[in-house]
Amino acid sequence: MFTHREKTKERRFFRDMFNDVWAFWTSPTGAFILAVSAIALGYYQFYISRPILRYETNTVKLISSGNVNDYAVDVKGKKYADLYLTKVYLYNQGEQALSGVDVSHIGHDPIRIEVPGEAQMQHYNLDNDETTAAITAEVVPYGQDLILNFDFLNPDYQYVVNILHEKPTDGIKVAGSALNVNEITRAISDKELKNWLIWGLGALYLVLIIRYVFKKLVKH
Repeated sequence: MFTHREKTKERRFFRDMFNDVWAFWTSPTGAFILAVSAIALGYYQFYISRPILRYETNTVKLISSGNVNDYAVDVKGKKYADLYLTKVYLYNQGEQALSGVDVSHIGHDPIRIEVPGEAQMQHYNLDNDETTAAITAEVVPYGQDLILNFDFLNPDYQYVVNILHEKPTDGIKVAGSALNVNEITRAISDKELKNWLIWGLGALYLVLIIRYVFKKLVKH
């Protein structure tokens, strides 16, 4: 059993701990952490509540003239000794659907795949195997670019286009804008975004807490 003195020490310990915690959160350091946390949470909620268009590309070499090949690649009646296939994936990683009528019109800033001239594109098509079946989609040529038309791009839907080109390139990308979409960037998962946010804020908070504790120790 605890003695009266031990019970008193225990109550004093919890009281002092509560006072220290309260003093920390009401200090400028604690108030700053709470403010930054509220701003970060609010921004994250605002960020994911819109359509967020991301893309990624994956390139493979279909045939190489440097190899001994027992097969040939024929595109529109022409055989190629060297040919590359780039798959372009467009995702909606937000929480809100994007309607095709909200996409910037042709001549302004439509959603499109930009293919550099040096790639020497030979063919393209919509990949019906990997494009979400619920999407009504069409790929329309526009100069060197490929316009991506669709009815709706709901959250987690994907639009996939195959591009055959004769020369290697890292310059194939997706560009354009739409309502609530100012930029289309390379894919990043929601998990990665959360991890960066948590680790970044965690490092900042740790530095602030260490600074706060050090200042308290110096005063004592």
